[in-house]
Formats: sequence, C-alpha cells, structure tokens
Amino acid sequence: MELRQLQYFRAICETGSYTQAAEACLVSQSAVSQQVKALERELGFPLTERRGRSFALTPAGELFGRKVAVILDQLEDLRFEAEGVANGYATTLSVGYLNRYDGWEVQGAVAAFAARHPRIPVHAVSGSHDTLYHLLLDRRVDMLFSDRRRALNDAFVNLHLIDGWQYVEVSESSDVAWSTELSVSDLSHLDCILIASEDQEEIERSYYSDVLGFSSNFLFARSREEGLMMVAGNRGFMPIEAREQTGRTGSIVRRIPLVGQDGQLKSEYYAYWPKDRENPLVREFGNILLEMFERR
Repeated sequence: MELRQLQYFRAICETGSYTQAAEACLVSQSAVSQQVKALERELGFPLTERRGRSFALTPAGELFGRKVAVILDQLEDLRFEAEGVANGYATTLSVGYLNRYDGWEVQGAVAAFAARHPRIPVHAVSGSHDTLYHLLLDRRVDMLFSDRRRALNDAFVNLHLIDGWQYVEVSESSDVAWSTELSVSDLSHLDCILIASEDQEEIERSYYSDVLGFSSNFLFARSREEGLMMVAGNRGFMPIEAREQTGRTGSIVRRIPLVGQDGQLKSEYYAYWPKDRENPLVREFGNILLEMFERR
C-alpha cells in the first residue's frame, strides 16, 4: 500500500471525479485509475463500482475513504512537526490578550493566521495586564496584546497598535446611566467592577486607585462576561477600553465615556514580545494584528 495510492483515492472521494482527482494530484487520469486498481488488488475488495459513465464508492470504499483522510492529515501534521524540529523553528504560537479590551481584532488576527497556516495551532489566553506580563516572562506565551502601564523596554519588540478610548459600562438602572460623560469623581459613590484572577486582585486594585485615581470600593469578576452580568444587575460600573468613540450605547448595559480635564481618557495598546525569542511566526502574527487595527 503506497502513500500516493492513498492520496489519489482521497482525491477521488473529495472531488467525486477521476478527472478532477488527476488535476488535483497533477497526474494523468490513467495514472489515478491504475493506482486505485492496484490498491484494490492489494486490499482484496473493490473501493468503487461503475454506474454507467460514472462511478460510486462501495460501502467499504466510503469507510476506507473516511479513515484514509484522517490518516493522511495525521501524516502531514507529523511531517510538519518533524520538519520544525529539524530546522529549529516554532510549530505552535501562543498569544496573550487583555481580558477587558472590547474589540474583534485579536480574534480576527487568529482567524487570518490560521487560514494562512492551517497546521500551526494558535493558543490564545486572556488575562489582566500583570498576568499577561508574567506569562510572557515565564515563556508561557510567545507574545501579548495589552495596554501600556510600564516604560517601554528595549529588550522587547514594542509594536504600537492603537490608542483605545476609555469608557465605563453601567446598568440602565444606575443613577448615572443617562450621563453623557463621567469622570472618576462622578463614580466615587459606586462600586468599581474589575476583571482579574484572585491572585491579581490587589495589583489591579492598586493600579486603579493609585494610578488612575478611583476611590470606589472594588468588586472583582473573573471574566468580561461575569463582569457584564454584575453590571446588568446594577452592582456597580466596569471600566473598559474600545477602539472607537462610540458614545453611549446599549439598553440594558450603557457605555459612557470616561473623561478627565482634557477630554475623554485614552490608553495605549501594544503587541509585545522579547527580541531574543522572536521567530517568523511571532513576527507574522504581529504584522497581521497591526493590519487588523489599521482597518476602518
């Protein structure tokens, strides 16, 4: 049983035609026909049967075709992984992204990368700024998309992507729901809902109180979805960032611009990765992510 025989038979199953299978495999139709007949002789049973000028798969042929497709995919995965080991390049990609950013760009970049490299798994993990930073230092992600809280480090590639507009999300039942804009002081009587894992709660609390000036009591959610449910239940407000200046939106949960003395507040967003661990996959994903943010 030869590999090319399995490849030709798979092409027949996928195209439903000896002619199209030959075109897909870049061989003659007679070569495909001869190799399938040789495969049937070796197996000892027919895979196809003639029906006038066309053909159909036998029940055994249908089963064989399904299993062959799986085996050939596994062989290709094995070849790709072994080639990566032999040539010393990465065969997977891990990306960390900020859990409170409200945008589609990271998902779009993952989809575009997967379309270009269908055999390279992309693992995406969300987290708070500090969680992502330590995942990158610990080599648990290859790169991250996050806001800027620290001075830019020359040991990293710091790819600026966007300045995100800051908002707060509140329930329509909140006493500030119909405000056109809100400052930090306007929110001091409401609880502030932050997205953070248990071990990151104090870090997020300190950043929002000491750096951003929030004087609210802090509540914590483990995910954006959980935070939104808390907002919908009128348990407080949740700070978020978004790409566009959308103004007040929504009926159950309202999004209101967060402002300072000079207008609506903004946050800088970057893709980061260590220069000494850069590889072609990381660089390409960073460029794709930049393309996503440049779309309007």
